[in-house]
Amino acid sequence: MNPESERIEELFRLFIDGDLTELQRIELEGYLRKYPELNALYTELCDDDSFLIREWKTFTAIEGAEAPRHYRGGRTYFLFSPIRLVAGIAVFLVALAAVWLYRNYPVKADLLTRKERYKNDVIAGSNRAVATFADGNLLFLGDTVSVYGQGSARANGVEFSEGQIKYLPSKNDNSGSSGFNTVTTPQGGQYCIVLPDGSTAKLNAASSIRFPKAFDRKQRVVEIQGEVYFDIAPDKKRPFIVNLPNGAQIEVLGTSFNVKAYPDDPTIKTTLDKGSVKFKAGQDALLMKSGEQVQLATHASNPVLLKQKVGLNTETSWKDGYFNFENADLKTIMKEVARWYDVDVEYKTQITEQFSILMLPRSFSISRLLELLELTGHVKFIIDGRRITVMT
Repeated sequence: MNPESERIEELFRLFIDGDLTELQRIELEGYLRKYPELNALYTELCDDDSFLIREWKTFTAIEGAEAPRHYRGGRTYFLFSPIRLVAGIAVFLVALAAVWLYRNYPVKADLLTRKERYKNDVIAGSNRAVATFADGNLLFLGDTVSVYGQGSARANGVEFSEGQIKYLPSKNDNSGSSGFNTVTTPQGGQYCIVLPDGSTAKLNAASSIRFPKAFDRKQRVVEIQGEVYFDIAPDKKRPFIVNLPNGAQIEVLGTSFNVKAYPDDPTIKTTLDKGSVKFKAGQDALLMKSGEQVQLATHASNPVLLKQKVGLNTETSWKDGYFNFENADLKTIMKEVARWYDVDVEYKTQITEQFSILMLPRSFSISRLLELLELTGHVKFIIDGRRITVMT
């Protein structure tokens, strides 16, 4: 237990025993103002003895005791002698305060060894996805094998290679009205899709793409969520349209670009690698050139388009198997880490420093990644199951 929690426990004991001095009372009140949850316990205890009566079941579970009872007129009454009441309150309240402090007081990582902080490791994500066919059947995709899902789905019209599913052009239908296919990656998954027109779409973790079984004769339209890197097959007669959340749209003929449109991100980001694209949002439209990025705020009342030059490696290196963060805040980095390693992240302290991770393989286990961040001296981590705790 840390020194502050030990002092709080000592003050509670003095309070229960009625031995608080005036200075100690002022000190305890300071802690109660600092920790409202403890103040609620203190206030309730001061109000009346019903506090212990309501919590007696928890108390007896710890102590193995049973509250003395008195029966009168068919009703049961609890009887507490002053000594038992004070002792019961002391044991219960101190135990509860200790549990609360353990859960809420920021743990100092330098008090723990590396072995204690890294109780286990988490392996990197892999090629995993679920393909939903136009007929509703499912296909579970892995690195080199595929397992048929519900209904023994038939994979007619597709081919497989490592980490990739290829949808072959339909021989009987070019109208685009024969239903839609969807491919979805979970957290900790990625997958490459070859669309019926020969364009490729690589999905990052927690992403999806929806497209018709056969594109129509005038345009090729897909819908995406999450992060996808596109390499579009040229077709001057049929522009390629990417529909995004919030009604935004990207129009291309033949080019390579990255789209990042996660529901929990504050902006939609489109980064152009090669060629040119037009980004549309409502009545606004921007023409992009290689190396430019357009951002659209997703939660603003009046979203605006912002175009700027960016480093392509920072935005697109994930598709080649690398993390690449330059002067990024820790929450941005850990959001990517959470998606790729399928973990939850909890913050015990605010970390304001900027970090740079350049061309670090995404195949690394999470401990190797976090150890590199720890070398900055600004942050430490605890790995416990699939929960990562961030602290100083």
